[in-house]
Amino acid sequence: MDLNEIKKRVFVSCPFDLLKEKYLPRLVKEKINPEIGLNGTILEDYILKDFMDVAGVLGQYGLACTVHAPFTDISPGAIDTGVRQIAVERMNFAIDLAALFQAKSLVFHTGWERKIYADAGDAWLDNFSDSLEKILERAEKSRIRIMLENVFELDTTLHKEIFKRFPQDTLGFCLDAGHVYAFSKTPLSMWIQDLGQRIGHLHLHDNHGGDDEHLAPGRGIVDFKMLFSWLSDKGKAPVMTLEAHDEETVIPGLAAIGQLLDKFSL
Repeated sequence: MDLNEIKKRVFVSCPFDLLKEKYLPRLVKEKINPEIGLNGTILEDYILKDFMDVAGVLGQYGLACTVHAPFTDISPGAIDTGVRQIAVERMNFAIDLAALFQAKSLVFHTGWERKIYADAGDAWLDNFSDSLEKILERAEKSRIRIMLENVFELDTTLHKEIFKRFPQDTLGFCLDAGHVYAFSKTPLSMWIQDLGQRIGHLHLHDNHGGDDEHLAPGRGIVDFKMLFSWLSDKGKAPVMTLEAHDEETVIPGLAAIGQLLDKFSL
């Protein structure tokens, strides 16, 4: 597959601050569609006009985007009511920005930390569900699909229960195959089997099974062939994002994804 065609199919992760201050002209020139990250202090450091300016440039040059919601310190299932309130407020802001950018989807972490919440699992899940209900109400009004990503969860239990509680199409699953190998104790095949029908987004990067290295697909041990074979068999075409954490990974990563798309006729 031609690289320009791959760029039309695959988004590339880029934090908003780096996008605005450094990479926007290059993305325009290279016709790369970004997944705009809002993590850290971005929602504090920039005003609405900054986001509107970037959205205007993307629209002017016909670039699409997805958005990744903030996740550090964001705990929608927290025991502390005030912490949950802040998490919902931050997510609502992210939804408003995703609507501004006309984003294809908005990726969202659960915030689950086993070592912190293991003794309060039921309370955490009820709290998370209460927060998510508010978040999805805002998302539905804004016509934004929320994609719940796997990160530190050891197995599929939590996601299965969340999707059972929230069957609506506004909520989908962002499968991060790299996180499965870096953090999960459950094989990728089981994540696909248990949650495949809710997959609407993929985060694509590789590692060697120990650290979240964010290598180009094919540079580690993640079984992308199995994943793409399953997508082909099921006729699924989820949103795809290359999560490259350095410039050198972008082109090799896109090329590797293009080879998978070609091999499995996706």
